[in-house]
Amino acid sequence: MKENRKFEELTLEELKAKQKKFKAFVGILSIITLITTFGLIYFAIKSNKYNLLILCGSFSFALFICSYILKQIETEIKSRDLK
Repeated sequence: MKENRKFEELTLEELKAKQKKFKAFVGILSIITLITTFGLIYFAIKSNKYNLLILCGSFSFALFICSYILKQIETEIKSRDLK
């Protein structure tokens, strides 16, 4: 909720700039996560060491956090458009 108040204080232009930045970041992080997941699965199967799959969780968690922030920004933009 504290983050939501920060978004309320920003102008619409600043929100759209943040939205653009986070969309790019989420897109890049998604591609990296996908490539890393396939690579780690391949190497885990090839070497019979499944400990590497834990790294997929950290990339997924970072992607989740960025997606959540992006959703908050988009919600704030929509609420301003409705007013």
